[in-house]
Amino acid sequence: MGYCALILAGGKGSRMGFKEKALIDINGRPLISYVIDALAKVVENIIISVRDTQQGKVLGELIPGYVFTYDASGNKGPISGILSGLEACKDEYCFIVGCDMPLLDRNVVRMLFQQCEGYEAAIPRWDDGFLEPLHAVYMTGPMIRETKKAIERDEKIILAPLSKLNVNYVKIDDIKNIDPDLRTFMNVNTPGELRSVMELITDVHE
Repeated sequence: MGYCALILAGGKGSRMGFKEKALIDINGRPLISYVIDALAKVVENIIISVRDTQQGKVLGELIPGYVFTYDASGNKGPISGILSGLEACKDEYCFIVGCDMPLLDRNVVRMLFQQCEGYEAAIPRWDDGFLEPLHAVYMTGPMIRETKKAIERDEKIILAPLSKLNVNYVKIDDIKNIDPDLRTFMNVNTPGELRSVMELITDVHE
């Protein structure tokens, strides 16, 4: 029973002035490297989904040694990047996450893998019902099947494949037991969020 992680790095960072989000500098390191560091302690394999070969070449020079997959469907949004990444995954379970979560908690990731056993997905769910599908574990085979079907139906939202999966919805309170401040969910979509994350990373390393 192998564990894999898929990092989605194909976004264009529109709210960050169309910067290459994965490469945003945080204390002299690219943002994506913090995500990789957390995952490397938990999974056997890491796959990085990018939008095209040009982006893959740039990332590959900075963070060599990883499998890169490319969005072959075009114009379908993150769901097609998810499919291309999952099809390269050889492990039974895969954690899917965006490249913009540098405070990802490895112990939360480990817990989600455990929570997926006996299910086809383990997805954090907030008290208001909001889901975190890009901070979740999926059984690779069933997720590939349902993602393909969603694309065939021209459904582009990330939640589209989930309706047919046997999902364990993980309570946020259970995650708080590991990460009380829920920093694991903090992402970088705006300059303000980047400043907040940089301050927290500085605090951690001081």
